[in-house]
Amino acid sequence: MQRETGTCTGRGAGDHGFSMVATLIALVAAALVTALLIGSTLHSSANPHAGVTNAPGVAAAGSLEAQQALSTGLTAADTAAASQGGYGSLDASSLSASEPSITFVSGPSSNPSTVSLSIVTDGSGSITLADRSADGTCWLVWRSTGSPTWYGAQTGLASCTAPALAGAPTPGAVSATAIGWQQGGFPAA
Repeated sequence: MQRETGTCTGRGAGDHGFSMVATLIALVAAALVTALLIGSTLHSSANPHAGVTNAPGVAAAGSLEAQQALSTGLTAADTAAASQGGYGSLDASSLSASEPSITFVSGPSSNPSTVSLSIVTDGSGSITLADRSADGTCWLVWRSTGSPTWYGAQTGLASCTAPALAGAPTPGAVSATAIGWQQGGFPAA
């Protein structure tokens, strides 16, 4: 038979003390972890090599941003070309007006939201778009009516300008000295 005492029903008197000690240890551990995280966050700017710009995945994200801008730009160009009589009838200002998230320029691209544009006006024309990612890779897309889309890249550039290509690009490897072109998707840079 169990005998009840005033306040303790079936538990040993030591259980209350253990719960309090466990709670206190958990609070101290949480305080230490918080102090360490705050300290490392506050001191992260003191180390010039430990920043967001060189964190793992940032270069890939920058390249993806530039490639997405080119895909969006090419969709805008395709839509405009279909209604205006081909790629040869396009210009930077009309494309910028039709797709306000991108600035189309006939000169160099120095950031992912600015897309360099080159249009060849013979016949229905062709279009080349180029966009520079933060890591210095120039990503390119070329299209002409009735031809497959070509994707290119060139590494190590301060800016990139879309080349005027009257015909389909020649396949090749990506390098710092030449644009590497391929069909079907962006090449590995």
